[in-house]
Amino acid sequence: MTNPFEKRATEYLRDDSAFLSIITPDPLHTFFESHAKSGALYDRLCMVVGTPGSGKTTIARLMQYQTAYTLVSSPNHSEYAPLHSALTHCGIIDNNIVHVLGCRVPMESEYREFWELPYEKDIRFGLLRSFLQARAIILWLNGIASVGTFNLQDVKVVYREGSVVALESLGGDDAVNVLAKAKQVEKTIYSITAALVSPELHELPSSAIKPYHPFDSISGFEVADIDGNRRTLSPLVILDDVHTLHPEQLSQMSDWLSKREIAISRWMMMRLDAQTPEEVLEESLGDTTGDSTVQKSREITQIWLQNRQSRGTSRRNFRTMAKNMAEKYLRLMPVFQRQGLKSLADLLNTQPPRLSPSNVQKLSDKVDSLQRRYSINTEIRARFEKEVTDYVTGSGEDTGSGDLKLAMLIILFSRYVKRVPQSGLFDQEIPIEPNKPIKVDSGVADGAKIHLLHDYRRPYYYGIDAVCDASSENAEQFLQLAGQLVNASQTRIIRNDPAQLTAKYQHQLLVKKAEEMVRDWTFPGHHEVKILCDSIAAQCIEKSLEPNAPLGGGANAFGIPNEDFDKLPSTHRDLARILKFGVAYSAITIKRHHSTKNRLWTLIELTGPMLVSKGLTFTRGGFLERNVSDLINALEGV
Repeated sequence: MTNPFEKRATEYLRDDSAFLSIITPDPLHTFFESHAKSGALYDRLCMVVGTPGSGKTTIARLMQYQTAYTLVSSPNHSEYAPLHSALTHCGIIDNNIVHVLGCRVPMESEYREFWELPYEKDIRFGLLRSFLQARAIILWLNGIASVGTFNLQDVKVVYREGSVVALESLGGDDAVNVLAKAKQVEKTIYSITAALVSPELHELPSSAIKPYHPFDSISGFEVADIDGNRRTLSPLVILDDVHTLHPEQLSQMSDWLSKREIAISRWMMMRLDAQTPEEVLEESLGDTTGDSTVQKSREITQIWLQNRQSRGTSRRNFRTMAKNMAEKYLRLMPVFQRQGLKSLADLLNTQPPRLSPSNVQKLSDKVDSLQRRYSINTEIRARFEKEVTDYVTGSGEDTGSGDLKLAMLIILFSRYVKRVPQSGLFDQEIPIEPNKPIKVDSGVADGAKIHLLHDYRRPYYYGIDAVCDASSENAEQFLQLAGQLVNASQTRIIRNDPAQLTAKYQHQLLVKKAEEMVRDWTFPGHHEVKILCDSIAAQCIEKSLEPNAPLGGGANAFGIPNEDFDKLPSTHRDLARILKFGVAYSAITIKRHHSTKNRLWTLIELTGPMLVSKGLTFTRGGFLERNVSDLINALEGV
């Protein structure tokens, strides 16, 4: 069967039950729950911004009324319990009843065409606004009718107080009449946008330009269940992929929907590249844009589907979500079910790799050579060896060949030489203590692994956590990387071989896929972003391979002084634009206000695919101190 990891779930699962079976609730808890508790999720415009593959469309589909209704109506309560709880915490469900009437309006189709109409800007946007509202009405009422529980003739439209005139223009409070009116408006306006030759302004049908403002007037839809109990559904419209609109259309749309007089809940979902460089690099919407007078920080709820502040928590949360997602996808593949393999971790052997005896001997000879060269006392070496053995044994990374221990000893010797008084190095009878204690910790171990990767090709990227971390908290990237491993395991099963992949094979597959992902970059500015990333990676590799591993596992970022980075969008617009596209398409991430050496830095970090393709650590925080001119020089090839 087709590997589901190689397709996006929302593109090939049309059935709501099948869709729900592979969705994890973690993004709802992480990004939406706190806003729901504060009430900011439904009482004003909500702007959801994320990179491609961050789950915007999946979330939008989950919030649709039909999907939520399928969830609460399903007899499979145990499987859907986590999703049910998440939607409850987000205010969609209460007491197993769906109270929010959500609809998703994909914006990537004909909405941009309104900008090309030969009319004044206000006329064009007025047509777009009426068309969008008519379509939302149709989706809401069709959603109610589709679940089969309510008779549309019994549904009443609830208006805000004082909306008598609007009530008459929208078709009254009878849902059938309101639906008919919406269909008429949609059909009329569609005939204008679809015409080969647009009609003259004076030829526009009156039904297309008459006032039509359901968003301003409607506050809910009253329905009756089979027992005759009536309740009101709160409408929610989700405009998905609004970044496909013309920038002026997008600005007009956000200004209109941010008005507090609008009674319905409304979300706009878009990619990062629709934002200005300032907004992307600061991860905050500007307070006003262009001719807009809307104070975005007050009128708009901002939800960024990337969390740069609590990055440790974000990584742990993503690991949990990715593992759950992989488990649900594997259920769709009978070849693994027959083998009793239920999780991606079952397919990945995590036995630490080991070098060949000849390479281990080379390492051992190097350790002896360094001891002789630097006249390191035998007592000091014995102490280092004991500490390394204790660490490696305690961490469960002892391969039996001793390669990791030897590589760690080399780092410790190099650190020791830098920290002891030089005059005492040649006095082997008296152990010289370093001026700063040398600790054997995870940083030394990670540095040793990176050295072994580059010097001896010892596998470094293997295990489920490595696959998650290589994805840089992006669900689509995770599916691409995991899909490569799942394909390989499936092939082994078909050949009657063990399903588990060795650490070496995992590493090879992940590196190959990461290189392919970087090679396939086609987003705006990808050429410049690739040049910048290659330059950062080359300098990080050089630093990471220094004998004393000063940054532990090494560097994977440039650090720019905060005060210099703050000025970058205004002083170097082209560079800011390149960084924006790098962030928007998950090639780099920006970490603001990173405190080191009593100074605040902005880190420009490489993401998973670039790290894997270049052989760099996933551990965050190691960076090279640079300035804006270094970024410019990198782009110019200096």
